[in-house]
Order: sequence, then C-alpha cells, then structure tokens
Amino acid sequence: MYKNEYTMNKKFITEYVLGILCKKIFIFGILLIIMAIITFVLNGTKSYLEVEACFLIVLFMTFGPMIMIKNFVDNSERLNNGKIEKTIVNFDNNIVMDEGRAHLEFEYNQIKKIKETKNFIVLMLSNSSAILVFKDGFVNGNKEEFLEFIKNKIK
Repeated sequence: MYKNEYTMNKKFITEYVLGILCKKIFIFGILLIIMAIITFVLNGTKSYLEVEACFLIVLFMTFGPMIMIKNFVDNSERLNNGKIEKTIVNFDNNIVMDEGRAHLEFEYNQIKKIKETKNFIVLMLSNSSAILVFKDGFVNGNKEEFLEFIKNKIK
C-alpha cells in the first residue's frame, strides 16, 4: 500500500539522534544545570561542586550524542559489509523493513507514538527504537496520505 525508500547519511542520523533520542537528555541536563546554578548562588562561594557538576553535565550532553551517532553509523556499516545500505519500508498488512541483508517485520500495534523531524516521520516503538519514514521517500503514496493512514492504524 505505502512504500518508502531512503539511504541514511550522517546528516539524517544526527537529526534522528539529536531530535528524537537525545531530546529528553538535553531537557533533563538543562534542568540539572539550572538547579546547580541556583544551589551555587544560594550557598555562595563556599563550594564549587555545583560548577563541577555543570561542567560534567555539559560534557555528557556534548559527547553522549556524538558517541550515539558514531555507534549508529558503525552498527549500520557492520550489518551491511562496511557501507550504509538503502532502507525500504513497506506498509501493508504489517510493516516490513529491509536494509541491505537485514529484514525486520513489525505489527502496527507495536507503534507507541508518532513524532516528526525535519526529514522524517518517526514511528516510535520504544524510547530508544523507531521506524524511520523519510518524508520525501515515498515510492507509493505521499506524506499526507501516509500520516492519515498510520494514525488510523495505531488507534
């Protein structure tokens, strides 16, 4: 019924990691930094533990996503003989996803949430896994029809 094709690249991977996977980490990190600053101001200059905590949080928020992006690329290349293969996602009675030699099948009831980034419709299966649908990658159907279709399927 709907067919979507795309080839991941570092820009798309970065968009997914920063926009979906790390969003809660960034929000939580910012809240921790605000709390540390407030604690530092209220305590005066007696301790620099809060400053050190802010530094560690910023390091984690910087290098954590970079490591995730690298792991994403490495895993994809490892599965596909050193390169990133085209992903083909078919939506019919169930969802069939092929990327190189990797073949996965999902049922619509596994989708917990629908999110969007600039280039993707993200069908969340859990907090850390998703089916990516490239907005400009429809071979059969189009983005608007697909969104209506998928929303009806997961109700």
